[in-house]
Amino acid sequence: MSTKSANRTISVSIYALVWIVLIILQTLVTTVQGTPEMSVFTNPRLYYSTWLTDLYLVVIFYLNYFVLAPRLMRRRLFQPYLWMTLAATLIGFIIPILSYSLWDLTMPGVAEGTVPVSSLGVIGVVAAMAIGLSVRGLYEWDSLGQEVRALKEEKTKWDTERDELQRELTILKASVATAESREALPSSEETTDTL
Repeated sequence: MSTKSANRTISVSIYALVWIVLIILQTLVTTVQGTPEMSVFTNPRLYYSTWLTDLYLVVIFYLNYFVLAPRLMRRRLFQPYLWMTLAATLIGFIIPILSYSLWDLTMPGVAEGTVPVSSLGVIGVVAAMAIGLSVRGLYEWDSLGQEVRALKEEKTKWDTERDELQRELTILKASVATAESREALPSSEETTDTL
């Protein structure tokens, strides 16, 4: 296994662990703050819609990180990016409503038999996209810094090579000038003949 592959496996594992911890923490905080009937341990069905929304947020984070942010932001397509964000927030808002309509899944803190209207998906999408965009920006900034370093090293190499070629050219010009001055001087036989 190569180092790059091992690093990628470690980072994916860390990301997965962070998402799981965040979802568990959210579930436990909601359970602790709620009534015994809202507990995940006594009524886990209340949390299915929330977990489905959380799964959607994870998907949005990676979709934004790997596809939307690099492609749209590099091309400076800010308006389409904003429209995609608004569409994603609308879907995040609709997920609990669809879960209730299709599978009769409600959410903790919502009265039984009422449609769960929650801003969890909306706020979550905005947060996930903002965090993904920030992380992607840091990654791009680091990549740009590495490119600049590589270009500086290449420039230094080319400057050294240019200086070496200029030195060689100076030596060649000096040797040509010396050879020309020798040819221009009359030889000793020519000078004796003329005398």
